[in-house]
Amino acid sequence: MEKPDFSWENLKVGMIIGERNIILTQDSLSNYCDALGLQETIYSKDSPYENPIAPSMIFVNDLLAIYDENFKRFGTIHAALSYDFYAPIFLNKTYHEKVTVSELYIKRQKGWIVSELLVSNEEGKKVVRSLHTSVLSLTREHQSS
Repeated sequence: MEKPDFSWENLKVGMIIGERNIILTQDSLSNYCDALGLQETIYSKDSPYENPIAPSMIFVNDLLAIYDENFKRFGTIHAALSYDFYAPIFLNKTYHEKVTVSELYIKRQKGWIVSELLVSNEEGKKVVRSLHTSVLSLTREHQSS
């Protein structure tokens, strides 16, 4: 099945872009920490919890990865990003990620999209919520309105 283009016309407010379950493995945690030069032992053995925890930003690229799984996207112009953290992120646990279009609007003759990434744990409790704002190209039809 061919993916649709990542365009203003193919998006609607409330649209679920994609959902997936992921297991936070030692490999993914190590790769993330290595890439950022994080050497804190709280991410390996000195966690105040029963299990090692992961950095709260470990899901930072997942929203765009889910878009790429479901749309033909050639990059985006990033405008803003915000995060809310609700609970620790544990190693060897399964997390559910869901990306939704939360806003579409026109400002300064450009299309803007705000997407929400909601990550919940195995108990269904919210762990992380992020809002990612990007600029989208508009068709002539939308530019004149």
